[in-house]
Amino acid sequence: MELISKLIGSRLLSAIFLFLVSFTLFSPSLQNDFVWDDVEVITKGNVTFDAPSIIRAIVPESNKNKEARYYRPAFYTSVVIDKELWGLSPFGFHLANIVFHSVSVILFYFMVLLILKEAGFDRKEGAAFLSALLFALHPMHVESVSWVAGRTDVLCALFLFLSVISHILSWRKQVFLVVAGLSFSLALFSKEVAVVFPLLVLVLDLLNKRLFKRGNLIKYAVYTGIIVVYLYLRGRAFVYIPGMSEEILDEGAKKAATANQNISQLPGYIEFVKVFFNSYLIYLNKLIFPFDFNAFITRVPREIAYFISSAVLLIALFIISVVSIRKKENMTVFGILWVLITLGPSVLVAVFSIASTPAAERYLYIPSAGFCLLLGYWIVRAGKVARLRKVARGAGLVLIIIYAVFAYQRQGVWKNDLELWRDTSLKSPGHPLPHANYGLALSNWGRDDEAVWEFQIALSEEMNDSPRGKAVTANNLGLVYLEREEYREAEKWFVKAREYDPHYGRTYYHLGLIYYIKGELANSAESFREAELHLRKALGYYYSYGKANLLLAKIYLRRGEKKKAAEEARAAIKSGLPEHLLGEAREIAEIDNGGSNQEPQ
Repeated sequence: MELISKLIGSRLLSAIFLFLVSFTLFSPSLQNDFVWDDVEVITKGNVTFDAPSIIRAIVPESNKNKEARYYRPAFYTSVVIDKELWGLSPFGFHLANIVFHSVSVILFYFMVLLILKEAGFDRKEGAAFLSALLFALHPMHVESVSWVAGRTDVLCALFLFLSVISHILSWRKQVFLVVAGLSFSLALFSKEVAVVFPLLVLVLDLLNKRLFKRGNLIKYAVYTGIIVVYLYLRGRAFVYIPGMSEEILDEGAKKAATANQNISQLPGYIEFVKVFFNSYLIYLNKLIFPFDFNAFITRVPREIAYFISSAVLLIALFIISVVSIRKKENMTVFGILWVLITLGPSVLVAVFSIASTPAAERYLYIPSAGFCLLLGYWIVRAGKVARLRKVARGAGLVLIIIYAVFAYQRQGVWKNDLELWRDTSLKSPGHPLPHANYGLALSNWGRDDEAVWEFQIALSEEMNDSPRGKAVTANNLGLVYLEREEYREAEKWFVKAREYDPHYGRTYYHLGLIYYIKGELANSAESFREAELHLRKALGYYYSYGKANLLLAKIYLRRGEKKKAAEEARAAIKSGLPEHLLGEAREIAEIDNGGSNQEPQ
């Protein structure tokens, strides 16, 4: 116990220990591969990550396609740096994720220390240390830390904690307002949930009776200005948040009105309220009992019993908050409000049908900070009472062990796409996407027969998928047959994909590829013309599609139209290509500049 007391008593040793614990716990993820969106975004070159593009990521071109929903230049910049340092090695990307998480743990530790100091809690070192240790180990963090794309939550938390720290320090020295503003901006550049920061510090200022201090008007003006600038930058190239809300609300209301026919045709706005409340219950349940994992949560329960449970829990939290305010238990109130406020944007994801799933475990990364703060505070506070001391220590130790074991075990599921989608398809058997993604993983591992089976499950009549979802699955099924060189069967599924969704551009590229192969095999000028038509159609649906440009270049080269071939090759290079295709594109691009006159082999 003396050693632990010395450790907790030294803030430097505590910070080092917390970093090492969090890093060690997640070190198995260093062996993990790219999974899910990582494969498309990073390894397949569908997004160009290079240093010159960072400025465009921060200040997007205003004439760009405005259908995308994400504006996260901090994440983009971090991936650019990773690619510069590690190439396409997953190890480096996972190393960065673990380091970001470990730094977040340290910043959370110092943030809690400052908050507890302002609250006048006499055992702030012990409470802050335990809170940060539980935050480092919380099993619901695995998705955010072990998945490269989950880095957005970790980066956002890192800068959000630094923002709160700087805001508290600005009570003494106004110069820290600059750090708070910069950190808040970087948090917004990492993920949209950071928009709640002014609410968090507003609650903190209110509880600490600093809200009406003279300097606060300037601080909140700065934070408001940062949000305005953020919305402007985001709106240059992406859907502007205020303009999006009503459209999504209308769509969500229509879906809600027809989602549950067995509850006496309830109006859409009641369904809206049910989804809102029930989403909170899903997240709070996973925070308190972080053992039921699923990377693809397909629905928010709408049963009346679930809704009553949600309402009872939220009412209970409200009553606890009111009682705590009267008893001047500011830490309890702040912890509860942190959880509820930071969960707000994630609840809106379910209400407005913004993402592919209504809920996700990675959304708990930032809300869990408030929950861990509450746990650490109440366990240490209970330990001040002699008769509860052993119980409090035992509870803390049990939580640490359980969290560590479950977090360690869960990382194995994120090892690769095969493990992830096998687990997810078992836990969400009634949704087509896990089966479709499992089929894709199986095909990448050369298990084609199993892949075909999973794709067919995803396309079965029992599955309620969107036209785009069916088109993607049928397209991937066609790719399995294309890889087998069963071109007739591949074409059948590409045509099927087009029938499911005539606006899915990628299937036009693959139809173009089929006709290009036909042209090669039969030396058919007509097949090459068909290929060109399909490729032009594909390019009409995408801002950039390097592979389509490269295939067009090869068609023009076959026809002897070298100038057109070189133009398309240069367009392909500019759009972005996987490394193994860049050499071919560069060779074609040089033909019109006095380079090789031979078609690349």
